[in-house]
Amino acid sequence: MVPTAPEALLTAIRGRDRATIERMLRDDPALSTQRAAGGESLVLHACYLGAAELAPLLLHGRKPDAPESAALGDVTALRSAIENDDDARVRRSSDGWSPLHLAAFFGQVDAVALLIDHGAPLDALSTNATRNTPLHAALAGATNATIVRRLVFAGADVGARGAHGITPLHLAASRGDQALCDLLITRGADAHAKMEDGSTPAMLAIARGFHEVGEKLAAIGTDS
Repeated sequence: MVPTAPEALLTAIRGRDRATIERMLRDDPALSTQRAAGGESLVLHACYLGAAELAPLLLHGRKPDAPESAALGDVTALRSAIENDDDARVRRSSDGWSPLHLAAFFGQVDAVALLIDHGAPLDALSTNATRNTPLHAALAGATNATIVRRLVFAGADVGARGAHGITPLHLAASRGDQALCDLLITRGADAHAKMEDGSTPAMLAIARGFHEVGEKLAAIGTDS
């Protein structure tokens, strides 16, 4: 089992404290291979914190693996990982995400294209509590419309269910993105799909203050 990095290092990452990170890795290079509390690599931990600029420092001379490359949008490293190991395109990060999930979440257009071209599974479920697909990830993260369209037109299931019954349309509605809602519905998404708690896409849009989007969604299939 890979040990969890010391709290001092995690604190330094959160604080973008390059000097402390450099000192700790210099004193103990093995720290670079340890994990954050959620099980993710330190590189992914930095990405989740919006501190991807720390990645070269945290890699400490090693090459990023496929999930890290995908999150960083490092297409050269990602292509190398895939070409040297076919399983790399499906291998999960330590916290349960496929490379396509991570590239989609972080809005890495070229990495998403590369992964799709190399047959990365569009409907792979994350092996963590969210149990979602790359399309869910795209909508939950950067919500890059180009990536969402690319996934949808490549054949991603627009009705896929994640944890608690959430669909991609629920996420698009919660973002107030009418264009993406329209895209998903055109491709077959159920405008009135209910989550386990009964929430519809319209309800989520309205709850987030996107009343016009919510009203349009609620009206689909009615006479009004």
